[in-house]
Amino acid sequence: MSAPVLEPYATQQRWQAAAPLPGREWQALLAGYLAALARACDAAGPCIIGHIKALALFDGGGYARFSAVSAAHPPTVDGSVPDGLDALSLTLNVLVYGLPAARLQDLTWETVAALVEGGAVNVTEEERAETHAHHPHHD
Repeated sequence: MSAPVLEPYATQQRWQAAAPLPGREWQALLAGYLAALARACDAAGPCIIGHIKALALFDGGGYARFSAVSAAHPPTVDGSVPDGLDALSLTLNVLVYGLPAARLQDLTWETVAALVEGGAVNVTEEERAETHAHHPHHD
């Protein structure tokens, strides 16, 4: 029996709310995102979640770090999101054994699309100098 292959996926996302949100709402939204992504990976086929992590950095040295290692357990949160932000940048790393990177990318953006369906927030992929993959959900 061969070991599952690891093809990591990473992206930089811009989360934009219609209006400023309390920090606790941002934290609940982002923790819910990681939990939903972990469940989506688990449901996508035989896999082992190594680590799904997200990091948002704020002015003045603040940060919020979210970490999921299982679909069966809620993500952990370290740090906090300040009150009153209407947007933030989120660095996401998805390390899941057994699912190809292209599938992880699809699951990531399908999960975003399901979360933002109500229109309270919009999520886009931030441009990187070397590459940019276009996702139709944020046209």
